[in-house]
Amino acid sequence: MEKINISLFLICLLVGVAHSKSTIGRKQAVDWCIAIANTPADKLQGFIDYACGVIDCSAILPGGPCYAPNNLLAHTDYALNQFYKSRGTCNADIGAIITIDPSYGNC
Repeated sequence: MEKINISLFLICLLVGVAHSKSTIGRKQAVDWCIAIANTPADKLQGFIDYACGVIDCSAILPGGPCYAPNNLLAHTDYALNQFYKSRGTCNADIGAIITIDPSYGNC
């Protein structure tokens, strides 16, 4: 019985080492919450108004590093993603989670 336990331990150890080597250096999956393109403007603006009362949206104000492009969809992308990062939830009514970096420069 003891040989079985030692064998099982060694098998588990080898599997664990092999798994850890296969994940070393591998990029973790990253995702973003962005606005759905055909969402009505009033819903997008409503989310920006709500989210920017909860999170810091100074980056999308005039002169901010994420102000350009100055359009409702880009600003909603920023607000949705910042809200997603801080709260862990993407507003499914107007947003979607993607795994391709949607950045506009550094934003």
